[in-house]
Amino acid sequence: MIGSTQQVLINQDRAANGLGPLTWNGCLLNVARSNASRMAAQGAISHANGPQTDLACGLGHQAGENVGYWSAGVNDGQLNTMFMNSAGHRANILGPYRYVATAWVVAPNGYGYIAVEFS
Repeated sequence: MIGSTQQVLINQDRAANGLGPLTWNGCLLNVARSNASRMAAQGAISHANGPQTDLACGLGHQAGENVGYWSAGVNDGQLNTMFMNSAGHRANILGPYRYVATAWVVAPNGYGYIAVEFS
């Protein structure tokens, strides 16, 4: 599932902090889908090569990644709140990026895994 609701929430957080919006990017979406699928298959959240792969999209010299899960499927609001309450995740949301893409994958056990890619 493409996480456009998460993008809206991210851009609301950025606006509330005096920052411009991030633009959706298809290359980053491919990275997000791949990482969310990997985590759902593993049944655990983890960072693999997201930021390095983000850089390969050729969108700039900085990249970041937020990953998470929700035990009851997809919940953009709850994950966004969790991200904003975590210093490292918040730093990515409010970071010096121009592009974003997010993707959720729901595992067979019903857990939703999200990858948010920044560049």
